[in-house]
Amino acid sequence: MLPVSIAEQDVPQSAHASEYLLVCTASSFAIDRGSWNFSLESVDGQSVLEAGDEDLGDLNRLTLLAAVRGLEAIDGASVVTLLSHNRYLIRSLSDSLPRWRENNFVWEHFGRRIDVQHADLWRRVDTALSIHCVEACLVSSRRVSPMMAQQSTIVQPPSNDGTSWRIDAGHQDHVSGKAAIPAPKRASTARPKDSLRRWLLDSATSHATRGGGRRFTAADLAESA
Repeated sequence: MLPVSIAEQDVPQSAHASEYLLVCTASSFAIDRGSWNFSLESVDGQSVLEAGDEDLGDLNRLTLLAAVRGLEAIDGASVVTLLSHNRYLIRSLSDSLPRWRENNFVWEHFGRRIDVQHADLWRRVDTALSIHCVEACLVSSRRVSPMMAQQSTIVQPPSNDGTSWRIDAGHQDHVSGKAAIPAPKRASTARPKDSLRRWLLDSATSHATRGGGRRFTAADLAESA
């Protein structure tokens, strides 16, 4: 977790200012459409507000939109720790935003002055940063342990009477369609209540099952044209 302070402006700070944790996530359904979500919590892990929706835009814009909505949802000047695993969002907040602010969110392109990418949202972020004291953290997870082969059947050595045993889900009854011998049930694990722990667990699970985010192909580009 890499914290980056982005409160470069003189933001009024008070000993009684509220402190929040803001978790921003997004996912893509297509190259130009997906969903965004933010979860706002108090420092003791109590949920304050959670919201999300589907919208047009790439993954970077959707994550930025989650950050905009989350910051704008906070009432009054506060101290906010913003978490995301989108490098574009965190690096732009810490490195690019000061430069964009100085140039009024435009840059010169072949002799023409045009808006920087997602300038409409970055202007709203900049306004929020003049109200709140924000610390941005980039969070990422990677599997570092080797994958273990899963065995569905365990066959024990033959016993003295010549029989062998196996542990699996059991055969199905051809009439009822139900398993003749019910499979052992796994103990249910309670999900954490706070979004940070839920997000970290879900992030680790998605990397293990999907190997990261979806990669779009040339066929996807052709379909979106």
